Amino acid sequence: MLLRNAISAVLAIAVCAALPLASASAASHELTSADFASNVASGTTFVKFYSPQCGHCIRLAPTWEQMAEELQGLETSKDFKFAEVNCLMEGDICDDNNVRGYPSLQLFHSGKSLESYDGPRDLKDLKGYATKRAEEYSPSRRAQEAVKQNSARSPQPNVNPEGKVAVLDAMTYTAALQGGGGGAPWLIEYYAPWCGHCKALAPIYEELAKELKGLVNVGKVDCPANEVICRSQGVRGYPTIKLHQHGKAAEFTDRRSLESMKNFALGATAPSVTRIELGDLEGLIAGVEVSFIYLYDAARDVAASEMMDKQSQIFYQQASFYSSADPVVARRLAVTETAGPKLLVLKDGRQFEYQGSLTKRYEVESWIEQVKDPLVPLVTGKNSAKTLHAPGITILGLFDLSKPATLPARKALIETAYKYKKWAAGGNAGSHKIRFAVMDANKWSNYISNALRTEMLNLPVIMAVNSIEEVYYAKAADGRRVELTEEALWQYIQDLESGSLEEESMLNYAQKVFRSISGHVSGVFSTVAAHPYIALIVVISSVYLLVKKAIAYVNEDVRPAGTVKAD
Repeated sequence: MLLRNAISAVLAIAVCAALPLASASAASHELTSADFASNVASGTTFVKFYSPQCGHCIRLAPTWEQMAEELQGLETSKDFKFAEVNCLMEGDICDDNNVRGYPSLQLFHSGKSLESYDGPRDLKDLKGYATKRAEEYSPSRRAQEAVKQNSARSPQPNVNPEGKVAVLDAMTYTAALQGGGGGAPWLIEYYAPWCGHCKALAPIYEELAKELKGLVNVGKVDCPANEVICRSQGVRGYPTIKLHQHGKAAEFTDRRSLESMKNFALGATAPSVTRIELGDLEGLIAGVEVSFIYLYDAARDVAASEMMDKQSQIFYQQASFYSSADPVVARRLAVTETAGPKLLVLKDGRQFEYQGSLTKRYEVESWIEQVKDPLVPLVTGKNSAKTLHAPGITILGLFDLSKPATLPARKALIETAYKYKKWAAGGNAGSHKIRFAVMDANKWSNYISNALRTEMLNLPVIMAVNSIEEVYYAKAADGRRVELTEEALWQYIQDLESGSLEEESMLNYAQKVFRSISGHVSGVFSTVAAHPYIALIVVISSVYLLVKKAIAYVNEDVRPAGTVKAD
């Protein structure tokens, strides 16, 4: 076997050297197993999977190179890149991405393979496809559209009229939001005067107010001086920036640059309901993200359409909203063509329909709030506290989300979560409070390797984690890794409930020793705090005994030589 592999490798190198090149140019990056996942993890990447032995690949190479060079500017303007993978040398990457023939052209967005390109492979058609997809998946597309829409309208004289940051306090805060809640929105920074990050942000925030003149009100609240206001907004760190409109608040969580804050403010104040066709729908159904779909009659459902526009603003960057007036799309979703618009949500491979009137704002808003989060969420910095560090056990899927091969394991985890939810609702669950989550191994590699003792090469893995007790359960009852199937996952949960699994500590030896010492020291201080008078008596008595011993020692030491102690 070893000899055969060595011969294959030598032949592959010889073939690559002998055949005309079909490899990457400076504009189309050559990717390997070492950098493929990291390169396609962000933005959009058009990837050519090829073999240097393939005649079609050799003929396509100059056309691909010319396209990549002519569209090289898309990487800067649209975060759209071109890349290539030599399947003769990087067979594992091609297998993971279901490459069955050469050349295979696939579009990746945020680490996921979205679609294969099967159109003509001449320069004009390839460039047209790449340009169109670059625009569709541009990270700032919606924000840019919002900027355009807001810039086109005339500035309102009563909205941020001077382009300055308004200082809000207990006397002006409520009145400002009530005035802007039904009309112009407010972007508000909750800060502390002593906060270094707030000081650094101050000049940028002042410039932002100028940029949003006549479009969005900009204000700030001194939290130490207005604790009640900041407590009501759940402010836990400084600075916290929120956009208030329609009586709700959306928190800004991106990098605090002038451009990103401006895009957020203008993006949230414009409707972000994307129209879809039947071809777009298939991707939403097959995916694992949460998508709201609004089906309507364009001529009849005007009030409901306005309501959905408003909901897309309220839940900006929290949920994705799509719409269609095409009856073919409705039939694909098995929605009967009855009177009135419909609102559906696709999540976790399931479809749920809103039951009620789409003109009743608070009922619609309440339903969206309840269903907008998946049963098996992706762990982020924002939700890690409730998914990882809350009481109970998290069944955690550790996945490299850039690999399509991970999708079946993720779906198996989702199906198991729904089965457990139904089973627990029947009163069958044990004492453990169990929840489910998915962790992107590329973003949480330190936690996975240090706390859960798992190497990236061993992924995908599913294990139970109890962060409060600092233990995890890495193996099934038979001592092996948990298989990534619904049956094996369900048995793993049953064994967990019955206490049949062996726990492992998240702490190493040094951490355990430090924790033990800290515990003893903390115990002493707790005792002193609980019984101060007894502690004072003990301290005085100890000091008295030490002083008495010291005096006796001194007296013994200074007695003249030859002196005999009396009986």
